[in-house]
Amino acid sequence: MKKQIERVIDGSQPFSVGDFTVRNYLPNNLDPHRMSPFFFMDHGPAAIFPPISGKGRTDGLHPHRGIETVTIVLEGNVTHFDTKGNGGTIKENEAQWMTAGSGIQHMEFPELPNGGTLDFIQLWVNLPKSHKLTDPNYQSLTADKIKKVDLPDDGGTVYVIAGEYKEINGPAKTFTPMNLWTVRFNKNGKANMSLYSEHNTAVYIVKGEVTINDEINVPSQKLVLFKNEGEKISLTSTCENTTVLMLSGEPINEPIAHRGPFVMNTDEEIMQAFKDYRNGLFD
Repeated sequence: MKKQIERVIDGSQPFSVGDFTVRNYLPNNLDPHRMSPFFFMDHGPAAIFPPISGKGRTDGLHPHRGIETVTIVLEGNVTHFDTKGNGGTIKENEAQWMTAGSGIQHMEFPELPNGGTLDFIQLWVNLPKSHKLTDPNYQSLTADKIKKVDLPDDGGTVYVIAGEYKEINGPAKTFTPMNLWTVRFNKNGKANMSLYSEHNTAVYIVKGEVTINDEINVPSQKLVLFKNEGEKISLTSTCENTTVLMLSGEPINEPIAHRGPFVMNTDEEIMQAFKDYRNGLFD
């Protein structure tokens, strides 16, 4: 049975985060549970940066607790640094996956000393109550780790970051079941996907255009939210150089309390997070 589209979501108006210009797609007026475990999604569409040393551009050192942050680079390079000593640079078709857990500070910046284009997506993945205060961790999901699946008839490539596509498993270690893939299509390329009916599922068209289930054409920079019924989705590109992001995951059916960079279960836990941060416990 096909998954039916519930709605097509426009991004927010562009806004600045440090030197980045992004649009927000989640929660973006959705109920914060609706795409659980994915709580937050920004897209920084392709932008050209002039030459400058990397740390000249940064979103600034800032804290998180109760979530994981995931950055996916579609073009360009991004460097990560955090207060637990983790760091690294990821490139096109790579990702970095930071478990904030009990508390950490980090920063990210374009690694483009000679200038160039950066196109990236950042997600916040919520953690279940039992793992909200887990130890911080960092996964550098580089090209040698991310699994690739070629589509039929030279249709393109699926990059499996987390979960499974066509029995190929992605490298990301997650706390709840989920699928996270990027798909690079050639013109008329087609991907057939099978997902759990009860999982929250969305497709984001980064660039280009796709036909969904042979029924509706959706252009770039739209997030397509599916109903929680049916298992099958087909995507067909209508032009060259089409890129999409697939998100699907088992909902975390727990209370959500959110303020600033913290996502917990209660307001009291949020207050404690700010207190711990002020007392230097995130260093």
